[in-house]
Amino acid sequence: MPLFVSTTYFGDRSRVLEAVEKLEEIGVGNIELGSNHTGNSPNELMQIVKSRSRINFIAHNYFADSDPNFVLNVASQNTKIREKSIQFIKDSVNLCQKLAIKNYTIHPGFLTDSKVVKNRGEIRNFDLQFKKRKSFKLRSQIINEAIRIIEFLYKFARIRNVQLLVENEGSKTSHEFVIFSRPKELDLLKKVIGKNFLFNFNLAHASLAGIDLKDSRTFLHFYKNSLFFEASEIQDVLDSHLPVSSEGKIYFLIKKYRSYFSKKNVILEYRNTSIKEVKKSYDLVEEILNSATPPVE
Repeated sequence: MPLFVSTTYFGDRSRVLEAVEKLEEIGVGNIELGSNHTGNSPNELMQIVKSRSRINFIAHNYFADSDPNFVLNVASQNTKIREKSIQFIKDSVNLCQKLAIKNYTIHPGFLTDSKVVKNRGEIRNFDLQFKKRKSFKLRSQIINEAIRIIEFLYKFARIRNVQLLVENEGSKTSHEFVIFSRPKELDLLKKVIGKNFLFNFNLAHASLAGIDLKDSRTFLHFYKNSLFFEASEIQDVLDSHLPVSSEGKIYFLIKKYRSYFSKKNVILEYRNTSIKEVKKSYDLVEEILNSATPPVE
C-alpha cells in the first residue's frame, strides 16, 4: 500500500525542491511531482530525483512545468494548443524515461480551452475556468478525436517503459466543459486503448461528476481499472483540494473501501496547505489503510 503525497500542497508557482525537502522531513517516501510549480527546469528535476534513490517518484501532468500562461489540452480545437500539448507530454515521457519514473498521469482534455486564473487558492476553488466559446463539433466528435491522441500517447509511452495514466475529470462549476467525466466516456476510453489502459482515478472529481462511488458495484467497476487513486476533500461544490479529514466525503470512501485501497496506490493531492496539515492527514489515511483486512474478491 504505497501512500503518496503530491508536491502540489506547497503552493502555486513554488519550487518543487522545497516541497520535496519538507516531505522528506516528515518521513514521506512516495512523492508525486505535481502540476503547480514554475521555474523548475528539467535539469533541476533530474538532480532532485537522481539524488534521492530512496524516494519513489511519480509525475503528474505539467512535468517539467511549462509556461504558466499555457494550459494543456490534448482535445483542443486550436491546432497550436493541441500540438503543443501533445509535444509537451512526449517531452515529459522522455524525461520520465531518463529518470526511471515509471508512472506519469495526464489530463484527457476539455471541450474548449481554459483561461489562466490567478489567486484561485484564496477561495479554495481549483476548478479551471473556460472560455465561453464552444466548438461547433459535437461532444462525441471531440471525445473520439481525443481518444485517438491519447491512444497514440499510450503507445509512445509504452515503448519507453513509462505507464501513462489518465485522470478522470469532474466539476460542478464547469461541468459543461469537461469531458471524460461520465462513466460511458471513461469506459469508451478504456475500451479503445485496451488492456494497457489504467486510471489515476480522482475520487473528488468522480464525486463532483455525480458518480456514486458509495455504490459498491460502481466503485469496483472503476477500481479494477485504476492503478492510483487521488484523494482530497471537496468544499461545497468546489474542487478545493483540502486535506482528507475525519468528517469529509472522501474520508468516508477511503474508510468504507480501505481493504481495496490498501492494495492500490493512494495519492494525497492537496493545494496551498501547510506541511503540518499534510502530516496530520497523511497519518490519518495511513492509519486507515494499515487497519485494512484483505478484501474478499
